[in-house]
Amino acid sequence: MSPHQHIFEIIAIGFCTGLLSGAFGIGGGVVCTPLLRLFLGLSAHIAVGTTIAIIIPTSCTGAVNYFRKGLVDIKLALIIALPAVLGVCLGAYATNLISGNLLMISFACLVTFVGLDLTFGLLERMIKKTNDEIEGEKKSGHSKARLALLGVTTGLMAGFFGIGGGFILIPALVYLAGMSLKEAFGTSLCVVSIVSIPGTITHALLGHVDYWLMMVMMLTTVPASLLGSAIALRTKDSVLKKAFGIIMLIVAITMFFKEAS
Repeated sequence: MSPHQHIFEIIAIGFCTGLLSGAFGIGGGVVCTPLLRLFLGLSAHIAVGTTIAIIIPTSCTGAVNYFRKGLVDIKLALIIALPAVLGVCLGAYATNLISGNLLMISFACLVTFVGLDLTFGLLERMIKKTNDEIEGEKKSGHSKARLALLGVTTGLMAGFFGIGGGFILIPALVYLAGMSLKEAFGTSLCVVSIVSIPGTITHALLGHVDYWLMMVMMLTTVPASLLGSAIALRTKDSVLKKAFGIIMLIVAITMFFKEAS
């Protein structure tokens, strides 16, 4: 069946993508790509390319909401985003070099890590340990180099997997830049907004974007992103993060079975 015949599923996926994007400071790609693949049966490359295009309005909407609350560090966002632009273009091009099946198996591995990280805080612990080891380096200028490296890494993953990279950015901003969690959410969304544009252009040039699907999903992703960021600004997120992590693990297991069959 054509994706055009799954209008209700498309709207539901768009709503989930926008809600989680605004609530957790992520672009939403870690949710959207597997859902498009599992429920609409899109090719792996179209799922990745269309998702990163959808991330643009959702991340921009969420970032504006945080900016109005004074929770976005524009200078720091640019330090990360500029090298991330190079990374996202290279990552997007790299998807054209592998099969769709291998791309989705790689994505399932990523979703597994995200699920474990959200449930148990693995990445936060790793970054915190690194931060403890380099305590005192921030004022010497090393932190800017590390943030630039963070940008390149985030960009590569964003382009390759069609994600925003917020799951990497948020703990990194908290432990390497000393931000509060809410400020990390807002700054992350700002970076994702910038990085998603060149990523989308590169995927579009490669023929990986379904424009009709993108437009329909945007009808729900934008208001859902506003709702998600409004909820996050007023609530504690520890329980939600763990619940989200468990959902991601279920999605990852489902993807492994689908791609292996």
